[in-house]
Amino acid sequence: MGGLIDQTDRRLVSNRLIRAATALGRVTSRVHKREQGLTSPEFAVLLALGSERAKLTSSHIVDLTAMDKTKVSRAVASLDQRGWVLRERATSDRRFEYLTLTEDGRAALNHLLPKIIEAEVAVLKNLSEDERLGLEAGLKGLDRAISH
Repeated sequence: MGGLIDQTDRRLVSNRLIRAATALGRVTSRVHKREQGLTSPEFAVLLALGSERAKLTSSHIVDLTAMDKTKVSRAVASLDQRGWVLRERATSDRRFEYLTLTEDGRAALNHLLPKIIEAEVAVLKNLSEDERLGLEAGLKGLDRAISH
């Protein structure tokens, strides 16, 4: 029975993606942990806020990052304590707050991004050009398929 489970485990795309994302995440998390003392959820929130030009709610960040509400809430609170997040209550519905990066938050992200990219490139350089292009095309297709 173990042989069938082992073969199935290698064919399940979701399991392979989880393993690959976890391994690559370890590489990049060493960078943001070393440089700024950030956890992976904190970095994900920082990146989400930095990549969006609009103000975001926590719900938007949950959608963008696929993290649960509790992780997002803790990460936002931590970034807020560092002075990296500006919170603004919605005027139309006081239950919501809009989040943006402060100048310090944007500076931290701008400091981190080249180092994170460098860490990813160090891993991805072990793929052939065709494999890198195929990975990018596959991820785009998977994003599209999941969003439907």
